[in-house]
Amino acid sequence: FHMSAGKTKKIADLEGGKFFFNTVREGDSVLFATEDESDAHNWVMAFYRATGQAHKPTPPVSTGKSISPAAKAQGADADRARKHGMEEYIAAEPITYDHDKHFSYLQAKALDWRLLDPFASLGWFTPGQIFVLDEYCARYGVRGCFRHLKYMTDLLDRSEKNILIDPNLIHFSYAFCASHVHGNSVPSNPMGDISQALVSNPQSLEPNRSDGVGTVTQEEKETFNEIKERLRVLLEHQITNFRFCFPFGRPEGALKATLSLLERVLMKDIATPVPQAEVRGVIKTCLENAALVNYERLSEEARIEADLNSNQEELIGEIIIPPSKKLEDLIRLTEHCVDLLRQNEEFYAELWY
Repeated sequence: FHMSAGKTKKIADLEGGKFFFNTVREGDSVLFATEDESDAHNWVMAFYRATGQAHKPTPPVSTGKSISPAAKAQGADADRARKHGMEEYIAAEPITYDHDKHFSYLQAKALDWRLLDPFASLGWFTPGQIFVLDEYCARYGVRGCFRHLKYMTDLLDRSEKNILIDPNLIHFSYAFCASHVHGNSVPSNPMGDISQALVSNPQSLEPNRSDGVGTVTQEEKETFNEIKERLRVLLEHQITNFRFCFPFGRPEGALKATLSLLERVLMKDIATPVPQAEVRGVIKTCLENAALVNYERLSEEARIEADLNSNQEELIGEIIIPPSKKLEDLIRLTEHCVDLLRQNEEFYAELWY
């Protein structure tokens, strides 16, 4: 083999490539091309080590005008953009694109990639992903409330497909959007002296209230209300099916965080707390439904362990099952119920206290 490297004139019959190098063997010459000078040099060195030739190829010395490092970096960036098909997007005017749409797509794909390891991420982005998303929002003016609304929508879509999502993550985004929709929390007596108010009228100090200053568009407000209803339905479903959504109390603290998020979702605004009786009523309804769901599951498990054919024949009246068999099935079902109650007390105690 004989190697030579350098930037040659562009060949009319060929397309692509800016830096070229040749390999020659027994009179046959093969021309290689790359878009990046460093790639060409690396390939030349790889061929040189693989063939073991005595002559070490060296890149030709440039005799033209010297190029500044900034210009070289800019040219390298342009080459990489052209190589990956991004030149059109980089050269275009930012105002010509719907950045909300592009950001939604970028964030959804980033979440999909992160959820390839759902037990480790639970929906949380990596620091690198957060940096990219923050940079996109800062450069192209993507609103913070819009960003979190889309994030909650993506999280709900995946949570409804039984993918594990940290409820604390949804809680953070929900609280952020709620502060934009309802306004921030302010004291009821923001301009007065607290000590003077206590002396003159102790009843004048009421709990904090929302300032009522919303900072969202009408479309974002409607989207928030839709997400709020979806989230309420999802949380009630998870509490009703707590044994299957949080098996053995895992992930740790997720059930308690779900109850806290449900209480937040039931609030009318950001500052008015929901009455505890209302929260207990919702949880009580969910637990009543959960008792029915759990009993049906246990009955099904006990029926599978028993003789299915005998049970079916009993229903149609062909064979009468002895009372001892019925008692045995009932004892088996009772044992399942006792085990369930023990698991509830051990792993799901926060639901009752």
